[in-house]
Amino acid sequence: MTRKIITASIAALTIAGAVSATATPAAAWHRYHGGWGWGGPAIAAGVIGGLTLGAMAASAQPAYATCVQRTAVYDDWGRFRGYRRIRVAC
Repeated sequence: MTRKIITASIAALTIAGAVSATATPAAAWHRYHGGWGWGGPAIAAGVIGGLTLGAMAASAQPAYATCVQRTAVYDDWGRFRGYRRIRVAC
């Protein structure tokens, strides 16, 4: 649940950053007539920031704790074959 909230908020921040980086100011006349303005660096910063936040979200550990539990293993004929360790949420 927490991981979904973090991922959604990172996505919202990335979209908000992209929208604010591409918004044109009211006095943008020089950009369309030979000037460069701040469009290029702002877009590059948005792309780098988005990639960084995406990598951080992908490498995040789960927010819940896990424990190891033993469970019995049986074959197809119902004979006991031993124990297997499985990971369960605590």
